[in-house]
Amino acid sequence: MADEQEPKRGFWEQAREARHNSDGWIKYFITMATISSVTACGTCLMVIALLIPFLAVIIGIAKFNDCPVNSMIPIYLIAVGIIGVISSSLGLWRQCAGENIKTQRCIACLQIPLTLVWFGFFIAGNIWVYGSLRKVETDEQKRMLKAAGKEPIPNPNYCNAWVYWLAFFMITMVYVMIVLMCCLLCALGVAVSRAKPDQETDPINQNNENPNYTEEGGAPQGQEADQGKTENPA
Repeated sequence: MADEQEPKRGFWEQAREARHNSDGWIKYFITMATISSVTACGTCLMVIALLIPFLAVIIGIAKFNDCPVNSMIPIYLIAVGIIGVISSSLGLWRQCAGENIKTQRCIACLQIPLTLVWFGFFIAGNIWVYGSLRKVETDEQKRMLKAAGKEPIPNPNYCNAWVYWLAFFMITMVYVMIVLMCCLLCALGVAVSRAKPDQETDPINQNNENPNYTEEGGAPQGQEADQGKTENPA
């Protein structure tokens, strides 16, 4: 007879177990991020995260020579877009793999170097995008500089609005997501740590575990009689 499969645990049970088994907050955050990624909400976020990198790659290629203020910004969109597509695809593959240990390890081995490459482009993107924030001009009418009696010349501070603001949005959203994830995980950790098992909060079980006392708080009659005999010896 085939062995029966264990029932799938709910999100709160996994969160409580992760909180009690984690040595510190860093390990707890990593565990909860892994648990959240395999939920239905996590899958929806992965699908959305798959569409944005596609858009970044398309815009970066289409407007490759349309950002004189910093020609590395379109390259950033293309590189981060490709990394995002691969990373989101690996996440969906991880969803479908279930509890296959070999597949999970294979995906983890691919994600580690991918994350390191993404982090390098993320740091560089902060320099390229935020460094151009004060001087960039995204208005299409300011693409060419016109001077009296001279032919218009390209504006060195111009950048296509789609290119610049999409790169700005993608970098800023990383910081926003980090703050939100930390707040949510901290709140979840506090909620889980304060939650008690049903056996500890069940007064019936507590009363049944102490049979030496009556419901009114006193000792049984037999015990009171024995105490009276010891206090008044014959």
